[in-house]
Amino acid sequence: MVHSSVVAPSHKLSLVGRITAYFINSQVTVLLIAALVLFGVGAAVFTPQEENPQIVVPAAEVILPYPGVSAEVVENMVTNPIEAKLRELTGVEHLYSVSQNSGAKITVQYFVGEDWEDSLFKLQNHLYNHQDLLPPEASYLVKPVIIDDVPIVTLTLTGKGYTDNQLRRVGERLLNDLRSIPDTANLTMVGGKPRAIRVDLDPDKLASYRLSPAQISQQLQVENVQLPTGDVSVGETRLFLEGGNLFQSAADVGEIMVGFGTATDQGHPRPIYLKDVAAVVDDFGDLTTVSRIHYRPDWDIANPYPDPSSQAQGEFITQPAMTIGIAKKKGTNAVTVAQQIFDRVDDLQSQLPPGVQIAVTRNDGQTAARAVGDLYQSLLIAIATVVGLLVMFLGWREAAIVAFVIPLTLAGTLAVGWLAGQTINRITLFALILALGTLVDDAIAVTENIHRHFESVLPSDRRQKTAAAISAVNELGTPILLSTITVILAFLPMRFVTGMMGPYMGPIPFNVPVAMLISTTLAVTVTPFLALRLIQLQPHSKTLPSIQQTRIYRGYRWVMAPLLDSASRRRFVLLGVTGLLLATMILPLTQAVRFRMLPKADKDTFLVQVDAPLGTELATTNHLVEDLEAVLQQETDITHFETYVGTGSPLDFNGMLRGATDRQAEHFADIRVHLTNKDARSRQSEAIVFALRPQLEQMATRHNALVKLVEDPPGPPVRSTMLAEVYGPDYGQLRALAKQVRQVFAQTDAVVDIDDSVKNQMPQMRLVVDREKAQRARLATQEIAQTLRVAIAGAQVSTLKVADELSPVGIQVRFADANRQSMDDLHRIQLPTANDALVSLSELVQFQPTTVDQPIFHKDQRAVSYVMGEMGDRSSVYAVIDQLVYFWRHPLPQGYWIQWDGEWKLTLDVFRDLGLAMLVAVLLIYLILVGQFRSFKVPLIILGSIPLALIGILIGFSLNGVYFSATAMIGVIALAGIVVRNAIVLLEFVGDKLREGTDLKLAILEAGATRFRPILLTSVTTMLGTLSILSDPVWSGLAWTLLSGMLASSLLTLVVIPLMYYGECRNPDSLTNP
Repeated sequence: MVHSSVVAPSHKLSLVGRITAYFINSQVTVLLIAALVLFGVGAAVFTPQEENPQIVVPAAEVILPYPGVSAEVVENMVTNPIEAKLRELTGVEHLYSVSQNSGAKITVQYFVGEDWEDSLFKLQNHLYNHQDLLPPEASYLVKPVIIDDVPIVTLTLTGKGYTDNQLRRVGERLLNDLRSIPDTANLTMVGGKPRAIRVDLDPDKLASYRLSPAQISQQLQVENVQLPTGDVSVGETRLFLEGGNLFQSAADVGEIMVGFGTATDQGHPRPIYLKDVAAVVDDFGDLTTVSRIHYRPDWDIANPYPDPSSQAQGEFITQPAMTIGIAKKKGTNAVTVAQQIFDRVDDLQSQLPPGVQIAVTRNDGQTAARAVGDLYQSLLIAIATVVGLLVMFLGWREAAIVAFVIPLTLAGTLAVGWLAGQTINRITLFALILALGTLVDDAIAVTENIHRHFESVLPSDRRQKTAAAISAVNELGTPILLSTITVILAFLPMRFVTGMMGPYMGPIPFNVPVAMLISTTLAVTVTPFLALRLIQLQPHSKTLPSIQQTRIYRGYRWVMAPLLDSASRRRFVLLGVTGLLLATMILPLTQAVRFRMLPKADKDTFLVQVDAPLGTELATTNHLVEDLEAVLQQETDITHFETYVGTGSPLDFNGMLRGATDRQAEHFADIRVHLTNKDARSRQSEAIVFALRPQLEQMATRHNALVKLVEDPPGPPVRSTMLAEVYGPDYGQLRALAKQVRQVFAQTDAVVDIDDSVKNQMPQMRLVVDREKAQRARLATQEIAQTLRVAIAGAQVSTLKVADELSPVGIQVRFADANRQSMDDLHRIQLPTANDALVSLSELVQFQPTTVDQPIFHKDQRAVSYVMGEMGDRSSVYAVIDQLVYFWRHPLPQGYWIQWDGEWKLTLDVFRDLGLAMLVAVLLIYLILVGQFRSFKVPLIILGSIPLALIGILIGFSLNGVYFSATAMIGVIALAGIVVRNAIVLLEFVGDKLREGTDLKLAILEAGATRFRPILLTSVTTMLGTLSILSDPVWSGLAWTLLSGMLASSLLTLVVIPLMYYGECRNPDSLTNP
């Protein structure tokens, strides 16, 4: 065992020294290394991988139908009372509602982190207990909004000669097979119409036989029935009975008798069959959507993992299509689930009809694997860069120790994350890259100090080397522990960041402190264990060599001695640094340093949303979309895109928060565009979108339509990048003010894709029943309204249960398409009366032209109108500031006001939370330092290293023009821990020298010279490590923060901190005086 062979150092060992003494020759160290390697490999293999951390935002939609009632009545009788009750629920952050003709929808959004199942249960229970608040004709339905329902894979079926309806039938069978994959969840289909039995009524024939659409519907309902009717005894057994008759085909439906005509020759009434008054067709439902795919001929259509370096070329091929979306279960690995899906698809290829192909149009598994793989590569590059630098400065043996300990630390960190239920994602790996600088500092400091102590012992004397190694670690024990605590304290407050950014950034305050704890543990256990066996030096003397004999000391003394000897020179330097700090603080005010939430990421996809005027027919919308498709086909960086007319594209997380599920109408269209892999194109996706936007807008304007180009956000999504909420007492005035705000949006630089919640007036014809005339004809108002509804809107009155179908086939009753195109067709409708006469609809109703009620929006129980927009090549921060200035000069009428939401609010909240986190971190660090140094002044001197870093940060951002983003703020917090760590170790060395009786000036010079190389190496390795993420648009802010901040703080810390300390602590006694 170790204790019998170790020569204890001459002075008393601290806790750290005793830990090192135990592990330096113990077999437990080998077991520790093996355990970390084993668990680290297990974590890398088995931890679920995803592109970004999953953000759980519990939400639900409460749908409240109230047929035939105006939007204002719905608001007063349904929306207001239900909103008041929902606000009583705990954990609810926001209520969003829209009241319109015939119903309302209330979206309940809970605070991030609320338990989803508990929240949904309480919502259901609360609505059930208060359903008496609803009018008798109203009802409610709760529809959960589940993040896990977002597909990770979309498969688009296409084939020459097939329609999208035919492809849907193929897709239904494919979807049924895919359901059996264990880790898949919600499966959806977009595009095409299901099979249906269409009963196309002929109004003239109906009139000739004295029949109405409502009678036909009722007859179909009562004839398609089969029920179990009990059982009877037959001998000694029971015979089960079943009565009725079900439709088996369209022919069966057509043979149903719906009435009687004139008598036959035999005197019997002639039966009238459905086929006599309608065309019964086994086909598909009405054409309300169109979907197709466009792809270049050399795009590998079926490959889920296309070559990232390939560039698709050639003229686009256009074919009908339908898309299947497949989600994964919560907590499963996106990469493995996606692969399971593709394996099953490969097995099913032989069952597809000839000519049908399956295109992989979304593969979040590959996206996650690529994102994680790229960052693993960046991490390895950073480690290799660090090790290469250490080889140059310390030698290959010392560098080998660091090269071994750093991956071991990262393996341990991943293992802890695996056990804690974390996932491996982009933020996890960025956290490890961020922690690399502090991890290197631990390894470098201990290795370098052991190296220095080994210079005074014989390489062959194992006992002396062991004692020297223990002494070297013991010497750094307190500074290492203290600096580790300060770094942990710097990151822990980030756990309390609110909103969606909390879980998004959650891996950083989890992984960095864990990495620091493991790093410190390994620095005092594994590092000396390896150093004892690897570092071989020829002794220079029998005693520890004096730092004063080194060139570093002579150079440092040349700089510092004149400043320490002259009070005026010290004041000049300190005042100069203070002035420089104040000057740099002005840079944000002049916009030399500009702020932004997050830069746009370079993605391989974006979405084009098309909003034609309300009421536009499908054919007209489709014609508009075809013109937009022609523009997209001219872009060389586009490989393929899918078009969905009359419906939204398959849902993604961004669309879920933007209300994409509501895009189900003939005037809507989506185009999901896919780009060449970012490694194979010269432009970022933001530049491509920027170039396409004016072309698409020009084309959409010709059709009086609105087009929006929506890019996937780099962080948590918002409802709209620019979002103004207009509040006030009168809703009509709110709509008018929203139009004025929209004009201000249009005048604001770089605001694009502008829209508002005030829609164009859609004409409506109200058919008011004349009750007196209706009663004379023995017709009820309900019968007239139902006849109109069936004739024009149509109704699914029953279903066909067919054995070879996976779902029931609907029986849809409606006037034939040619008989419901104009107002004249309405006048032709005739209804039979009780005395077998016919009466024209126009005789029973009054035609009153009007408009559809405008929807009424609420947010948190207050009436609101929205104005939305996206940003071009500018931060939304400065666009909102421009608008704030405008409305300060041109205020709204009294009682009306504007609140800005969207990215502006997210930016303010995040910078506020991060700023508070840093403030709390600094306060906690200060308390720890006061306890350690027993002084109020010395901790303030140490914390002075933070403003020194800020000087370099602000100057760096002003010079390179990069936006100061949320990731840059995270870099500031990281730097606070690193630079404070350097100052602590520096002043601890000074304190040790003073306790040995060294003069204050000499103590400062020796401490600065001793820590010069570790501080320099830590700074350079941290900066070099961040070079691997410098090209990432999102995280370049963090990289620039570390680069510029470390450069400035490292140089200034070695000069300014000693000068401040020297000025305040002229004698050793002042170290303990407040």
